[in-house]
Amino acid sequence: MQNRLARTVRTALLIGAGSAVTLVLVPTAISIGTGGKLPGFLQPLATFLWPLVIVFLLFAAALAAWERITNADKPITARRLNSPSNRERSVQSTERYARERLNGSLAEHVAQLLDVDEVPATVARPADVVVQLNQGGKSRLPAHADLPETLDDANGALLILGAPGSGKSTLLLELTRALSLRAAGDQRRPIPFIIDLGSWAMSGWRWDNRRPAPPADFEKWLLREIERRYTVHPSLGRIWLEQGKVGLMLDGLDEVPPEYQERCVNEINKLRDSFIIRELVVCCRSEEHEALTTPLQLNNSVTINPLTRKQVVEFFTRIGPRVDGVRSALRTDPELWRLLDSPLMLSLMALAYQDRPSSEIRLSGALPQRRRQVFDAYLTAVPTREADDLGYPPEKVLRTLRFLARVSASPLCNDLTARTRLPSLVAWARFLPSSTLVHVFGRGLPGVLAGSVTGATLAMGMLLGPASALVTALLLVGYVAFLDHLSTLPWVRPAQKSGTIPQGWITAACGYLLGLVVSLALVGLITPATNWLAAQPLWVGVPVVILTAFLTIMSAVEAWSKMPGNSAALGAAGSVLVGVSMFWIGPQELLTSMGIGVVLGIVAGLTTAARDEVWWQFGEDQYEAFDGQGSKLLKNSAPLVGAAGLMGVLPVLFSGTLLDERALDTGIGLLVAGLAAPAAWHADVFPFDSAKNAASEWLARAMALSELPVRRARLLRGLAEHSMLSRVDGGYRFTHLLLRDHLLGYERKPAKKPGGEEATDSDAAEKSSSGTGESTSSDEAAKADSPEQTPSDAGADSGSGEEKAAADPAKPGAAKS
Repeated sequence: MQNRLARTVRTALLIGAGSAVTLVLVPTAISIGTGGKLPGFLQPLATFLWPLVIVFLLFAAALAAWERITNADKPITARRLNSPSNRERSVQSTERYARERLNGSLAEHVAQLLDVDEVPATVARPADVVVQLNQGGKSRLPAHADLPETLDDANGALLILGAPGSGKSTLLLELTRALSLRAAGDQRRPIPFIIDLGSWAMSGWRWDNRRPAPPADFEKWLLREIERRYTVHPSLGRIWLEQGKVGLMLDGLDEVPPEYQERCVNEINKLRDSFIIRELVVCCRSEEHEALTTPLQLNNSVTINPLTRKQVVEFFTRIGPRVDGVRSALRTDPELWRLLDSPLMLSLMALAYQDRPSSEIRLSGALPQRRRQVFDAYLTAVPTREADDLGYPPEKVLRTLRFLARVSASPLCNDLTARTRLPSLVAWARFLPSSTLVHVFGRGLPGVLAGSVTGATLAMGMLLGPASALVTALLLVGYVAFLDHLSTLPWVRPAQKSGTIPQGWITAACGYLLGLVVSLALVGLITPATNWLAAQPLWVGVPVVILTAFLTIMSAVEAWSKMPGNSAALGAAGSVLVGVSMFWIGPQELLTSMGIGVVLGIVAGLTTAARDEVWWQFGEDQYEAFDGQGSKLLKNSAPLVGAAGLMGVLPVLFSGTLLDERALDTGIGLLVAGLAAPAAWHADVFPFDSAKNAASEWLARAMALSELPVRRARLLRGLAEHSMLSRVDGGYRFTHLLLRDHLLGYERKPAKKPGGEEATDSDAAEKSSSGTGESTSSDEAAKADSPEQTPSDAGADSGSGEEKAAADPAKPGAAKS
């Protein structure tokens, strides 16, 4: 919707600028140049005509450039299938993606941050790789083996197996990059596309329905993923698949929830039967692969074995004296050897405990507990050590990382990348802490409402007298109550205390000032137009008033939904009465009050709709902050609106008489024009629908500032420079999925072996019941901001975040009116 609105605005501006230049400015300038004269109203612009032409042309060029930049990432189409640029661009995209992922890996950061000239082979590529081909026995893969040649020996089909963190994805990325470089020099080679299988399981979720859904059609999903990451149009991708010009590098079969893994395997096997896939590689954890009952049709495999003690010693020796503390701890704590069995754990230990003595390496408990302690140490040490470069304290950094982890793991986001620009609010709104909701919905928005009422009442009093101000205040009380009834969500809703008392008052005061300034500014902008219209003959003003009254009354009746079939008739009858009254009471006050009422009503309706849209996206635990809390005086909006209106009346109370006949004009105008508020709230046509969606996204993004800093781009760049994120695919990806999982506060549910017994690592925490790993307990993240609390202690509880009970009409379980 936002793209549609931006495109419409660009088009309108471009048409307006072009019309002004071609129809007015250029002919007028030519007329002056040939000795003609300007009309009287254009005389002041005589000396500026040609500069204005240049300015408008530059403006049009800027709009065209804006359009081109916006569409720069549009997918290449299949219209020119034989064009070499299509294939060349795709090969470059695959090579760039693999290169960026490798450059942002923990192995590279080990070399950069610890001043090592060359990445140790132990973490640069899995050190102990065993290749098993269908036609032969097992053999070890040399450290600098030609990976594409290994794939060729496996007839283009390979399965990569290993434990978590063993380097499966690293091996796949190296293979993909080598295949991309080979495809760039040989047109006959297929284009290798890396695809994350984990996102397929959540592809059935939709923005308008947050409940779990089965995955989408695998083939369609695959083509959409290729389009999203490599900008290859689905029609072109299908043609390439049919012609055998695509290689598939499928990462993370174990990321698919257990209930869908068998289906995923069947879909991959079916894909090989339906298309010519000359290069197919699948990555999976060994335990999950052993638990499958349907085998992958890949008879050749690569297995990555755990690291040996010799390889661990070689790694730390290669790093140098900055990890002497870890080497000393290995001598005093033999259990550490079992922990350091993968390149991931080696890298984390090196980055977390660099330049620290062995006395600070205090790991205890069983192996899973020790693993979590290493993750905690890493997530604490890096933000603390690099606080100056990151620009934020460690607790704020951890809060941001945890929020980004939740967003990237959300099935409604369906993306493994932590992007600078947030997706639609549906994907992440219920990850906001309840304290933020209390500040915004319990303090800030009521303050905005009060300020707007004060501003509107004060403006009407200054323009038409205190009697008009008093009538305005009374009408606004009624209209706010009407909007509360329509939306089933009161503007004023009691909530628990938002931190300390001064914090709540400051939030409310800021909202009040914002509403006051905006309402006064809108009145100031509309008043000159209404004054000009009132000065015109009645045959100009009366039709405008009648048309405005007809549209607002009809739309409001439709929004109320009590008599929708009679809306046009009621609108016509009401507009005739308003037109007749205009001849009786005069046009000036009626036009002024109607103009102000229409503008403020539309803004109020759009704001109410945006507030409702954001509210319905929250989870059950967030709504609990509004259950039976707060003062009884705040059970509805009328007392607050009445008090705010009185504050607008008092400054102008003695500026005139309260028995002013202009109050009747004000009452009629506002009574009719104010119906624009429910009309705008209910309208689902352009541009109201786009405006409501844009306003709801802006409101939600403002709320997200509690989790993401304003200078988030700088923070994410710093995190990418210091090993916690990697810059790739137009965003920032977690350097390892286990790191993101740890931030989420859970470990993966162990796979079950064919016999039905559960795999080892018994104390691993279970994933959420839906299998999504989505976390909805946002307040746990807020508690984690305490420096004494480790990241794993502050993990979010898993939950569905489904709708609250229908007993409360302001919660998603209740039907809207």
